[in-house]
Amino acid sequence: MKIEVLGSGCKKCKNLHEKVAEVAKNLEIKNEIEYSSDITRMMELGALSSPIFAINNKIISEGRIPSENEIEIALKNE
Repeated sequence: MKIEVLGSGCKKCKNLHEKVAEVAKNLEIKNEIEYSSDITRMMELGALSSPIFAINNKIISEGRIPSENEIEIALKNE
């Protein structure tokens, strides 16, 4: 499973990365949570606003920080 958080490097983006990593740890998911500020990668995914949370090249959320419950459901469904 490929888990990514993409953003401009702002506080909101970093908070999302930390939140996703925390939920993954609680679910005992050992995958690395990649963080990138690569605009080209954001465009590849078709994202229009950051922060972006993606799993296996599929955008789960963009432009907002999802709740821990939303993150958990997304991780469990993959």
